[in-house]
Amino acid sequence: MSEAPWVRFEGEKFREELTKYKMEHHPFRTHPFFARIENGEVPIPVVREWVKQFYPWLASVPIAMAERFANCSWEPANDRYRRMILDQLVEEAGDPKGTTTGHPELWLRFCEGLGVPRTEVQSAPLLPSTMVAIDDFLYTNRVHPFYVSAAGSSEPPNVELCARLLPSFRTHYRVDEAHLEYYNLHVVADVEHSEWIGQIVAGFAHTVEIRKQMWDQMLRGFSIHALLVDGVLGATNDGAAQAKAK
Repeated sequence: MSEAPWVRFEGEKFREELTKYKMEHHPFRTHPFFARIENGEVPIPVVREWVKQFYPWLASVPIAMAERFANCSWEPANDRYRRMILDQLVEEAGDPKGTTTGHPELWLRFCEGLGVPRTEVQSAPLLPSTMVAIDDFLYTNRVHPFYVSAAGSSEPPNVELCARLLPSFRTHYRVDEAHLEYYNLHVVADVEHSEWIGQIVAGFAHTVEIRKQMWDQMLRGFSIHALLVDGVLGATNDGAAQAKAK
């Protein structure tokens, strides 16, 4: 029986193994919901419910980045990591001087392209699953070292997911180009963020204990994203309908 990846590998090699596993097993790759969207098979009412529940989670991302930044201590050795986290925080939230638009706002515009007014998105009641996902996401970034919470980030598989879903939203769901900036941006922006996350992981993957914490955080991230989707499918009975169809 071979040793676990967090035992066998360290540094850059561990980063490669973590990223490989994430790309192969993240819900963005494995959950049937996203494959069905890619094929235009999810009914538009269900897609609309999903985008309404994803918005509050997305709006919490800058707060999580702020928690991660706060856990990156002042030592000069961490200077470059603080810059990476701060850059991502500002991009997620939007430049306060108005030079860039935050991702929550881009998502609201995407929702409008799907026929969901932003007021409806912002006032939508949160499902219990959404509340749990947000609470856990904020909690893990608050209590864990920044390099552990970073290991759970979804940037690498999100690049692939956005590239897959972008054509579908254009063709199957008839979202015009003006409302697709969120997806167009993430096909590019998360490539850089993925590299930064990888540098943080490789830079701190020194001990078996830390590497195990990183691996567990990755799996925890899987659960959060699966929960966000499964809660919507359960609330709309779409999951039951698909199971019955099989």
